Parts: sequence; structure tokens; C-alpha cells
Amino acid sequence: MNRSSAQNLNHMSHDTHHHDHHIDASKEKLTTMGHHHLDTTMKMYFHAGTTETILFESWTTPSITIFICSLIFIFILGILYEGLREIRQYLDETRLIERPIISKEGNETELERMNTELFESAIRTGKKIRPQFPERILHSVLYAVHLILGYSLMLIAMTMNVYLFFAIIFGIGTGHLLYAWCRTISLAKKNQRST
Repeated sequence: MNRSSAQNLNHMSHDTHHHDHHIDASKEKLTTMGHHHLDTTMKMYFHAGTTETILFESWTTPSITIFICSLIFIFILGILYEGLREIRQYLDETRLIERPIISKEGNETELERMNTELFESAIRTGKKIRPQFPERILHSVLYAVHLILGYSLMLIAMTMNVYLFFAIIFGIGTGHLLYAWCRTISLAKKNQRST
């Protein structure tokens, strides 16, 4: 190897080393920026931080105030999720009471008898009436909104943030408590009227 080719090789090695040093420095700078501002890496374990990106890139919680507001909003979403489930169930029960499933021939099968025995006011005879088109649209819209809300809550839980997770659980639990309590009161009032 002659002297000029050895110098060129040494110079190229120095340039490569210098270039690698810049790449390492820029990686370190990005990592440092991430820890001081918003940590953009998704943690795949439960953690208790207050800096999160929730559902959308624009929904971030850089301050504790925004994080607490997000917790309250997610708690309310949990209550609404349970409320939608109760509304859908109420509409289905109301439809069965108003239009019981009775066979056309007049002889009931065991399944039909079980269906109508659940509701005292449903022991009437008549033809099975299918839900009307507007009623089916309402049920479909409520079902779609319920699914969207459910999957959104699931994705929020997948941030693996303990605070957000418990906001969902407590919201759904509170919703169940409220709506089950309201249902119990309305059933008691109906029973008082019928006696």
C-alpha cells in the first residue's frame, strides 16, 4: 500500500467516525428532548405518568390540569357507555312488552312462553309485530354509538396508564350503579300502580 492511499483510507475512516459521532449526538438530543417535553414512546406496561397522548395526536396532557380534565371526561364517557347499554336494553324490553312474541297459530312453544312470562303485562295474544323502520334505525344508531364508545374506552385503556384505566372502570361502575338504581325505582313504581 503506498503512502497516499494509506492517507486516503485514514481520512475516510476519520470522516466515518466523525459522521457516526453526529448521529449518536442527534439520537441523544432527540432522547433528551423526549424526556423533557412529551415522551412519544408507548409504554407496554402499567405506569402512573401524567403526560399522555390519548386517542389522537392532538389530545395530549402536557400539564396536570389538562390530565385531570381528561380523567373527568373519560369518567363521564364510562358513565355514558353504561347509560347507552341501559337505554338499548330498556327499548328492547319495552318493545317486547308492547308487542309480545306469540305464535300465529295460538299455541306457544316453550321459548315463546318463557319470553312472555318475563313480563306480566305481556300475557296478551296477538300477532308478532316486527319493529318499524324508524325504530330499527334508532336501534342501529344506538348500537353503533355504543360500539364506538366501547372501542374508544378500550383504546384509552391500552395507553396502560393506571389513572386513565381506573377512570374508565370507575365511570362504568358508577354508570351501572346509577342506571341499575333508576331501573329498580321505576320497576317498583310500576308494581305499585299495578296493585
